[in-house]
Amino acid sequence: MRLLEMFPALPASDDREIEGICIDSRKAEPGDLFFCLKGTESDGHRFAGKACRAGACAVVCSDEVEKVENTVYIKTEDVTGQLNRICDLFCGRPGREMTVFGVTGTNGKTTVASIIEAVYGKKVSCGYMGTVAVRYGGISKESSLTTPDAVELHSTLREMRDHGVQAVAMEVSSHGLAMRRTDSVDFDVAVFTNLTYDHLDFHGTMENYFEAKKRLFMDMKPEGTAVLNVDDVRFRELRDCCRCDIRTYGIDAAADYRAENIRSGAEGSSFTLVCGEKRYEVKTNLSALYNVYNLLGAVAAMNVAGMEIEEMLPLLSDLPRIDGRLEHMEYGQDFHIIVDYAHTPDGFEQVMRYAQSVTAGDLYCVFGCAGKRDKNKREMLGRIAGKYCRKVFVTEEDPRDEKVEDIAEAIMEGAGWEQSIFIADRRKAIEEAINTAGRGDCVLILGKGREIYMDREDGRQPWMGDDEAAQAAIEERMRRGRA
Repeated sequence: MRLLEMFPALPASDDREIEGICIDSRKAEPGDLFFCLKGTESDGHRFAGKACRAGACAVVCSDEVEKVENTVYIKTEDVTGQLNRICDLFCGRPGREMTVFGVTGTNGKTTVASIIEAVYGKKVSCGYMGTVAVRYGGISKESSLTTPDAVELHSTLREMRDHGVQAVAMEVSSHGLAMRRTDSVDFDVAVFTNLTYDHLDFHGTMENYFEAKKRLFMDMKPEGTAVLNVDDVRFRELRDCCRCDIRTYGIDAAADYRAENIRSGAEGSSFTLVCGEKRYEVKTNLSALYNVYNLLGAVAAMNVAGMEIEEMLPLLSDLPRIDGRLEHMEYGQDFHIIVDYAHTPDGFEQVMRYAQSVTAGDLYCVFGCAGKRDKNKREMLGRIAGKYCRKVFVTEEDPRDEKVEDIAEAIMEGAGWEQSIFIADRRKAIEEAINTAGRGDCVLILGKGREIYMDREDGRQPWMGDDEAAQAAIEERMRRGRA
């Protein structure tokens, strides 16, 4: 693509053939257009010279940079805005050729987006982009971030479009919104799940956190649709900021899509879906009340995008399981083992209430907290675990450069010292919890789901995954004849 197609006001002498878009000087290649982004830890202006010496032929910047001969320099007050515009343009504006679902909220993003991928995907080819993977047309790739930077995001949308994908369900994180990674994504439907305590290490306050989430709805095109959880405390504020059509879903209050007569157990849930004058009986293999909310949000989003509820109903009974989300590990033992990604106060509360509802015996919990992240959350999670569990096994969980012992101390302060045991090695902590459980009890392994890495001081290192650790522990217990 020619540089003048991107910036028509440039003189003809500055025209260049642009081969790629770059925001990391270490990845710069000949013919690249380099954008000098100011991040939380570094400023791209410092590396413009390096990018040009690697072959970048043009630079977009807001401040003065090191000049390299035969390079075009484009000055702008809003480098991030230009990056989003150019990435979309360079990739052929792929989002405009697809139905794009955006899902944001503290909890439930992965589940809602995955439901849309699975169910709407029976109507048209539908991709997924989020925490657990990037998937489309039989291709599955590891995701770099829940919401990647604009270069990767629009390149992925282009790949999807080129593979014949007609719709995509995207998780939209508060970090991605605050850093404006999705500014040029052409969302057709935006879903809000909920807003509870999380990410204050990045946002500082709950108000800042909410303002980041609001961006998705404030920026929606007038012909788009916002799908809002009417039961969330922030509903009215979100509703009032929207300039697009609004649809609501919920349980407690009147809504466009409402669940009544809810019944939920370990095998799944059923409820009556009320939409205007129509009532539908829904059966699903998803368990827990919070998953009823997630299903309502997904159904509402797909319905406004043109899929009839009657088309969805047969597909909801056997939805694909999301690895590491309320995953029951069954190996023939006479007690429950549940692996879940829950890592927020609300997530802990919800999953423990669910476990309590399906367990005849006691609850045991294994978890830790991430290093270099919100320290206030540690005691809060400990307090919730202590409220529901007979014993709390505190362990490592992406400690980064913090001491696991220091993180554990804050958790145990909340859980209660008498109720807590610290075992630094996560595999051994899982093994001890499983060996402690008796008939009818439940072991909750929370925080990482099926993640196969552990962030330590020396960087990301392999981790077998909570599911694998649980399986190894129960098999060893059964081998010894203790199951």
